[in-house]
Amino acid sequence: MEMYSRQYFIERYRESDTEELLDRFVTSDLTDEAKDAMFAVFKERGISDKELETLIHKARKEQFRTTTPTNECDFCRKSAGLAPIKDQGQKFCSEACLRNARQLEAAVDIPDEEIVKRAIEIKKGPCPSCRGRFSKIEARKSYWIWAAIFFTRWGTNTKICCKKCGTKNNLISIVSCLCLGWWSLPRGLFLTPVKVISNIAEIYRRIDNIEPSAEMLHVVKLQFAEALLKKQPEKIKNIV
Repeated sequence: MEMYSRQYFIERYRESDTEELLDRFVTSDLTDEAKDAMFAVFKERGISDKELETLIHKARKEQFRTTTPTNECDFCRKSAGLAPIKDQGQKFCSEACLRNARQLEAAVDIPDEEIVKRAIEIKKGPCPSCRGRFSKIEARKSYWIWAAIFFTRWGTNTKICCKKCGTKNNLISIVSCLCLGWWSLPRGLFLTPVKVISNIAEIYRRIDNIEPSAEMLHVVKLQFAEALLKKQPEKIKNIV
């Protein structure tokens, strides 16, 4: 992988306006050299550290309010279908995508330390699903698909639970995929075996990490955000 110097990024970023740089900072996976160069450009433009912190916070929230001129869902970027769900100038393929977009926007206001602290508490406690202590508590995935002639939907459910509950969810998903996934061409025939195999692989996946995984932190963040939104009914009146 070719590495670029800090000066290369500084010269490149000088050609972009501040709004474009902020958008790139919050949506792209930047190297340390790129981040350092971007901060240097912000400083050149007279933006103080405090002002920059405010601008980055605003940009993180605004990334969940962008929309496209095409029929793509403004959250997952898949087709929004023939009857997209519309909310505040945006369109979504499902209630789940609308809810996720609003939750992630609200989550920007939650300090990372609070999320980590809560995740550690959950990991040390009983399974949120069965209240047992059979194995490590972690974020476990199950994969689903359903199809109807020309229409196909698929996705991933992530749930914090023990190994026993995670395996149960995977087995239910396998049965669901086998019953509902085949009925479209060509996606159903191709994706159904993929989802079944993914569920089987998840059943046998070993989880040895002591600290909460990135996936678990993400789920906990959404849980925090959901609680925050419930305190602001006007922001969720269209998604409950």
